[in-house]
Amino acid sequence: MADTKTLPEGLKDFALNGKAALVIGAENPLGRVAAITLAEAGARVLIASQDAGTEVALKEVAKTLEAIGSKALIQVQRAALRADLSATVDLAVTKLGGLDILVTALDEPLYGPAETADDSAYDRVFENNFKTAWMAFQEAGRVMLQRGGGVIVNINSVLAERGVPNATLYCAAKGAVRNLVRALALEWARRGIRLNLLECGWTAEEGSIALEPGDFSDKLIKYLPYRRLLKPEEIAGALLYLVSPAAGFVTGESIAVDGGLLCRV
Repeated sequence: MADTKTLPEGLKDFALNGKAALVIGAENPLGRVAAITLAEAGARVLIASQDAGTEVALKEVAKTLEAIGSKALIQVQRAALRADLSATVDLAVTKLGGLDILVTALDEPLYGPAETADDSAYDRVFENNFKTAWMAFQEAGRVMLQRGGGVIVNINSVLAERGVPNATLYCAAKGAVRNLVRALALEWARRGIRLNLLECGWTAEEGSIALEPGDFSDKLIKYLPYRRLLKPEEIAGALLYLVSPAAGFVTGESIAVDGGLLCRV
């Protein structure tokens, strides 16, 4: 029989007390869950936006953080602007005393036939899914490398692993982030920074094509193993694991929270 002290002692590995965390894209449903999860685990959190004009949404997240006893720090920014990201990271260092954890919830889907996508669509999708992640990693890395380490988690999509019709550019951008994490995890492993992915299945969030009534939604629900969409709050456990000391020897990997979707051929 296992020692009864083993479980409580092991659970300490999931505590984030004293850690300084930055969540970019906190106005998005998955980013909101990330911010709440980190705060509940004891981290000091700065929540930043993916896009400008999202102050109201960030304030709602801040209210939730305050309700659980966490001081709410907000930064409205455009994640597609290097200067904004750099300023946000510097603000985190100033206000939180450093930067131990970065979580990015950066997302801009695009659906439609490949032949109808023009260059502006290409630029928009890659800028808001890949370039934003790349720059956020660089800016956080600038601080973490000086401090001797840190943890980065990118909340991504299972479409980084699978191609689907009418989502060509989106799949390509998400796949690029997947390989970016692999390569950067290797490059920074001996310098104390861990990078991982949390790959989400089709999510029940406002504006999702999966919630729009019609043939696509009906077929999707029938295809999903659980016959339902992912609830944003269901990523909390996997996210906490990846950012915590419990995953101290895990880097360059992905955890799929998708209800078994990737098990399909």
